[in-house]
Amino acid sequence: MIETVGDESMVAVAFSGGLDSSLLARCARRQARVVACTAFVRGAVDCERAKEGASALGVELVARELTPGSAEEALKCLDLPFTPSLMDKSLWCLYATVSRVAHDAGARVLLLGQLADELFGGYSKYAEALKDIGDVAARTMMQADLEEYGVRGRVRDVEACAPWVEPRFPFESRELAELAFSLPVSFKIRNGVRKAVLRRAATILGVPEEQAGAPKKAAQYSSGIQKVVAALPF
Repeated sequence: MIETVGDESMVAVAFSGGLDSSLLARCARRQARVVACTAFVRGAVDCERAKEGASALGVELVARELTPGSAEEALKCLDLPFTPSLMDKSLWCLYATVSRVAHDAGARVLLLGQLADELFGGYSKYAEALKDIGDVAARTMMQADLEEYGVRGRVRDVEACAPWVEPRFPFESRELAELAFSLPVSFKIRNGVRKAVLRRAATILGVPEEQAGAPKKAAQYSSGIQKVVAALPF
């Protein structure tokens, strides 16, 4: 239960400085005050990328360092209806921390960029399937990943955030999902460029080219949290 009322005019975005979070921040800023919230291990990719990305978009950035101690503390609250993998534990720590950052900044709602990759062809395995087997095979793989996220990843991410803020996932909106499903995979992945549709949309909406064209790097790696969690004694 979220006890703090928070600022209804503010929206927090789980921010890495990459394509998905930059696009969300850019769109949200048209409707509300935006605070970009991030967490990372010192020296991780997201450390500088988030700072530079927020500055380029003109949004406030609030950051928190991830440490072995903070990861252990977050994992004490880990409670999922399935056996968590290393990735699940890592992302739990990341999003629990980011949601608390958003809460402490006064936000009630946190926007997350999940499903952008599954809907718009963000993973290299989709590009490989498209090249080697064809559009139908790549589409089938993407659909399976969407369903898997619904029964596992979404449960994890909601539970990690819920004690602090209301998590929302704009990419799972019905209108956007229907649009994504209507497009052939070969349109989403063009000339080796993954998520080509989102990159073009981001550019049109004013996201700087460096962020719109940023290569995909999974959050558990770009934040550095997975190495920290993997080294914990449990």
